[in-house]
Amino acid sequence: MKVLLATSFLSAGAIVADSHPAPPSPAHNIYFDILPANTSEYLDIIRRLPVSKYRLSYDPDRVRIGIVGPVAAAVVPDAVDIVPSQIIPPRKPGGKNTVLRNVPIINEMSIFNRGVGAVQELAKMMDEADLLLDAQINRVIDLIGQVEQLEEDMALSTDGEAEMRVRAAATEAKIAKHDLELELQRAKNEEEYDRVNQQAEEEHIRRSENMTLQRLVREDDAARARAEQEMVLKLETSQQLEQAKYESDEVKSAIEHQRALLVQHAFESTKVKTAEAIAVAKANAERENEGLYLRRMKAEYEQKRQRNVAAIEAITHHIAHSISWAVQHPQQVLVVVAYISLLFVAIYVARESSRICFSIIEASVGRPQLVRETTRMPFPISFLRSAMRLCADALDCSTSCRDGPIITDQFQDVILSRYLEDRVVELAVSARNARRHGTPHRHVLLYGPPGTGKTMVARKLAHCIGMDYALMSGGDVGPLGVDAVTQIHALFRWAKFGSKSGVLLFIDEAEAFLASRSKNKMSEDAHNALNALLYNTGTERTDFLLVLATNRPDSLDAAILDRCDESLLFPLPDAECRRRLILQYFAAHVDNGVPPIVMGKGVMGVKQLTRTVIKTDGLSSREISKLMIAVKSKVYATEEGTHLSVAMVDEVVRTHVEEHHDKLSMLNRQHH
Repeated sequence: MKVLLATSFLSAGAIVADSHPAPPSPAHNIYFDILPANTSEYLDIIRRLPVSKYRLSYDPDRVRIGIVGPVAAAVVPDAVDIVPSQIIPPRKPGGKNTVLRNVPIINEMSIFNRGVGAVQELAKMMDEADLLLDAQINRVIDLIGQVEQLEEDMALSTDGEAEMRVRAAATEAKIAKHDLELELQRAKNEEEYDRVNQQAEEEHIRRSENMTLQRLVREDDAARARAEQEMVLKLETSQQLEQAKYESDEVKSAIEHQRALLVQHAFESTKVKTAEAIAVAKANAERENEGLYLRRMKAEYEQKRQRNVAAIEAITHHIAHSISWAVQHPQQVLVVVAYISLLFVAIYVARESSRICFSIIEASVGRPQLVRETTRMPFPISFLRSAMRLCADALDCSTSCRDGPIITDQFQDVILSRYLEDRVVELAVSARNARRHGTPHRHVLLYGPPGTGKTMVARKLAHCIGMDYALMSGGDVGPLGVDAVTQIHALFRWAKFGSKSGVLLFIDEAEAFLASRSKNKMSEDAHNALNALLYNTGTERTDFLLVLATNRPDSLDAAILDRCDESLLFPLPDAECRRRLILQYFAAHVDNGVPPIVMGKGVMGVKQLTRTVIKTDGLSSREISKLMIAVKSKVYATEEGTHLSVAMVDEVVRTHVEEHHDKLSMLNRQHH
């Protein structure tokens, strides 16, 4: 029993000794004046540091537990930092940020370091207690040996002196045992106190870590909100810079136009002065030959007078003869008048018919210069197709055969938001019924960031409505100069004649020549081109449907916006649209490739797809299509050229997203 007790105390001391922390590693070169800290102070500070319950003014509903800055400042002033200002995000969506001034913030690292010092002080105290306990154990072992020796002496001797010695030794042993029990109890109490303090310190450290994590989350939310505000401000600034750049270009063109006018005016002034000098020289020469000139004029006047008198006499004689003949033959006069009238009518009809035929032939045979792409066939094919349609009408074919395909089937491969898809389908149904019943079409404005599907939707609309599709770019009008008006009129004549089903005229980059006349200084040619388009779209039309596409709808002229009966916003795809786009373009560019590609485990699985959707936030439909083409190129870049793994997809997505952000940064730098 005694040996076991001593062994337990020795093992406890060994455990405590083994629990000592390893000596610190040598400091780096950046540290100097390194001195040991007084850890007894930190133990006293940790004992006196209160843990409080409190509420925050901007979040009064939540009760928090922790160390309060003003209270902690009285115990450890340097562990409290004063932040000049702190932005608290709104608790509800749509709310305003809360700005706090001179906020006391607990420096958790300072408290943590003092807690480490207090724990080290407790460890020292435990080491001292262990040494004291070892000494007491050794003393008890010695006393036990003495008692055993006395018991042996008592067994050999029976005199009273030996008995007194035994009793005295037993009394001393009891006293020592009592002292040992007191020391053991004190050691247990100190160990329990150390354990409670260590648990409290660990709990405080956990609470500090949680508070730090919450503070970091709040700061991250506030930083994200500030970043969003900065992005909005950068976007507005970029738009203003782009507008200023556009205005500066217009100012340059206006200055060049004014310079050309000044040169032309100077040239005309020179011509006028030269003509005046020539006239003065001629006048001087004629003044010198005035006599000869007067005689020649008199002779010429006399000759003209004689010719005129002879002509008048001949005309009078002829009129008198004609009147007398007409009085004698009235019926023949009526016949002559009728023939003359028919001749004039025939001339007028032939002239107008030739003009109409020329317009029809011109519209059917040649494509206008402004049209880049069209589904309308050239003259022989279009003529045959019109003849076939006339035969079908004569044979009373069903209307469903002529109105085109089912609209909902045509938009299956166009990935749009649910609301925008419903609007597009409704517009297609309305336009097709309008064409069927011969009512005027409603012109459409498509606006939004580039690469969001505006051109694809316009092409699908033309196919679903059953109209011919024609694409022109607004940037092609400016280089035409004076000829722009003629080409625009030719474009609308081409759309009017030669197509029974009508033409859907799609104008991409409409802001290039349809900009506002009130905000920009337009050149005379651009102004005339805008007026030509306004003239051709001023009334309701059944022969064509006008669809405009722009990235800057605020730059369009008010009259152009008035011409558009429908306006559809094409935003960047949301998460659901990006998921459908990734699956569609992955199947189109990667999964159906030649030769077949061997997919690794997890490629385009649920986790991979979700991760790709999150990373591609902010990418347009066109950029997602290019991303899938880049994935296929990544496969072809390997030695096998047929294997695709999750790591390869992640690498391509990361690279593509970084390039997208680099492009945005370059655009922002260009605007600045």
